[in-house]
Amino acid sequence: MTNPMTATVVSDSALQTRGAWADRLRQSLQAVDRSQTPEPLSALGLPAMVLLSMAAATYAAQAFLAIVAGRHLYGDGSWFLVKMLSENHVAIWNAHGWRDFFVGRFGAFAYQEYPTLLAARLHVRNPQLLSLIYGTTLFSFKPLSILLCYHFARDKRLVIFPLLTLFAVTINSEVYLVSETHLMTALFWPALFGVLFCRELKGFDLAAMIVVSAPLLVCYETMVAFGVFLCGACIYRYLAIARSSREKWLTGVFFCWYSTGVVLAVLSLIFPRDATQKQDFLRSLLFVFRNDHIGARVSCVILVLCALIVLIPERFRTALSAVTAIAIVCSLAIPVYIIRHPQLTHFGAHILARTMNSNVPLVLACVFMALFFHLIRIGTNQYKRLFVVAAVLGLCQCGWSMIATMQWSNMLTVLRAELRTHSGPVPLEETPLYQWTVDGQPMRGLHAEWPLMSLSILYSDNRSVRAIIVPPARSFLPFDPFAAASLPDLSRFRIRYDDYREFLAQQWQYRLGETLTFTRGGSAALFMRGNWQGAEDWATWGGDSDFGLDLPISPGELPKTLLLSAMVAPNLSLNYPDLAVQVEVNNVALGTWRFQYSPDVFTTRTVQIPRDVLTLSNPVQIRFHAVGMVRSPTEMGKGQDPRKLSLAFVKLTLAGTE
Repeated sequence: MTNPMTATVVSDSALQTRGAWADRLRQSLQAVDRSQTPEPLSALGLPAMVLLSMAAATYAAQAFLAIVAGRHLYGDGSWFLVKMLSENHVAIWNAHGWRDFFVGRFGAFAYQEYPTLLAARLHVRNPQLLSLIYGTTLFSFKPLSILLCYHFARDKRLVIFPLLTLFAVTINSEVYLVSETHLMTALFWPALFGVLFCRELKGFDLAAMIVVSAPLLVCYETMVAFGVFLCGACIYRYLAIARSSREKWLTGVFFCWYSTGVVLAVLSLIFPRDATQKQDFLRSLLFVFRNDHIGARVSCVILVLCALIVLIPERFRTALSAVTAIAIVCSLAIPVYIIRHPQLTHFGAHILARTMNSNVPLVLACVFMALFFHLIRIGTNQYKRLFVVAAVLGLCQCGWSMIATMQWSNMLTVLRAELRTHSGPVPLEETPLYQWTVDGQPMRGLHAEWPLMSLSILYSDNRSVRAIIVPPARSFLPFDPFAAASLPDLSRFRIRYDDYREFLAQQWQYRLGETLTFTRGGSAALFMRGNWQGAEDWATWGGDSDFGLDLPISPGELPKTLLLSAMVAPNLSLNYPDLAVQVEVNNVALGTWRFQYSPDVFTTRTVQIPRDVLTLSNPVQIRFHAVGMVRSPTEMGKGQDPRKLSLAFVKLTLAGTE
């Protein structure tokens, strides 16, 4: 039989051992806290301070220039602004509302859009002024976060970490500023600094911590990793810093908030809002090896050189100076590249570069924590060199940004000219905006195509919309430019569509018997819908899913039966000799075109359309659906074209048979 006295002695001993271990851990963490001595930024010396001041001023100047030029409207920015003003609320993108709010990123959208929305609700009716407010909001988060980090830190030199995050990471995707990753990284550093360095959370410090922590509950999926750092910092604060019950209680509240954010971020990864976006994000993680992004590539080199500065012992000053000099020379490549090759500027690379905002700051956070807990040590001379490298990199990145902003302004000048000289829907392919360069300056790489629709509204003269640039049929369309009822309602801001609606009513019509051509700039462009793969000089290819036409038929007597006739060319080869394409009109299947490989690629196919089917909808919705697997020429061994191509259309006619 077990002796109860023995069991009690063992239990007490185990408790004492665990208590002693906990006391040692608490004492060790408190010793770490006491070792965080105050160090002013002036300890870096005058040269580093001058360079740092220049970098800060230049960043403010380039941000001001970008805001005034409306560069923040690139990509989703213009549509977000139009959607926000027309619907009078912040963006809600998840289809099921609060039932799956963890994928909604409500915290990010609220912080990014509420200042502009509030101004609109306070009767600011000037769209240009509202755009300035929107741009200022988006650009303000990161500078303010660095100032908060400086306020919280006892050793002011530690702001090198959020500074490197700005100049070596997030600035590489700053053209695509509406991405929630920018807000996530901006909020993470002051939240971490506040938890680790604030002696007491009260007054301004408590208010600041609440402000930076509030949206982290539903901000971005990377809270999965960022939140772990913040939760660990809360545990450290509870054991090493918090003395009073009030401080312990507040620390526990922040821990619960951050941990809940981690849980919701995990759910958003398991049940993503859009699985394709998740896949695209993962594919773009190694974008620096595939895309021509000079800023991102140089930044990666600079971060490696910064790691060398940290690892080389401080006594090897010559080696440290050599690494610093190499970093400075490398940074100069950023502005030199855009000056020598302005035509190569492509803002789409900044969309891909947002992946850096998710992984590189985590590496910097690991280094920061290692430094905080004295696993590594950085001397004053190393800090000086790190700040010099960061400042020079910032100056060079800002130089690139200023030139890119001027290029964006040039593109807007071309856009305004097209809007003044056209009426109604204007196919992008028929404008200079579709060209990669105009007079040696970049053009097509500066607008991402589909945002031209919302930019056409925002940059119409005198707030009177006469024309809208319509991207190719394969592009995402935020609204239907051919349906007057779908145009965003911006009447509160005195934006009118009278001329545009009049054009649609009188000019956007298909007359029976008219032949539509599918060549580049052909007459079919205004009517094409769905997954078309881009117009070529001889035809336009259909893709691997539904593609077709919306034909607004002129009013009048219709014959009993109509005939749709099309000259087409299937994508076939000896190894893949079969193709079937189903034809639907107004959601009614009318037949299937079957093709066999032949040296004569062009053929004419027809389908009869009863009048009662044609009148089910106006515009008449004609759709083609490739049956089975569709392959690219690359997969078929016919060339290097990676597009999934099914059937090329040369011309099409709809006419009566009587």
